Amino acid sequence: MSLTARVDYTISTTLTLQLYAQPFVGKGSYSNVRELTTNPRAADYDARYQPYADTAVTNHIGGVNFKQFRSNVVLRWEYRPGSTLFVVWTQGRQDFAGAEGPGSMRDNFRDLFALHPDNTFLVKASYWINW
Repeated sequence: MSLTARVDYTISTTLTLQLYAQPFVGKGSYSNVRELTTNPRAADYDARYQPYADTAVTNHIGGVNFKQFRSNVVLRWEYRPGSTLFVVWTQGRQDFAGAEGPGSMRDNFRDLFALHPDNTFLVKASYWINW
């Protein structure tokens, strides 16, 4: 499940705010694990793939549980014509588990926002010099 949301808000002709958020949660389990045969270009599926031979893998197939959140907030202020100040905040959260886990998708989304965030702040100023 994923969602991409973007909001652009013009506060005034010289001040704008942009918000971007993208949460993503993916989970699943593997089944019927197979590997390529000696004839990987065969037309028939069963002639191309065979059951995986390693019983250590097939007896404990496992799953995947991946969570990620990305967001940006950009404040742009044109404090005089051609001169601009940008203030940017970027946040990312991410977690990966090699097993599906017992929780529901709702629990995974809740857990996503409990993860430790990686925050980045940026300030950029430009000044227009008119000769």
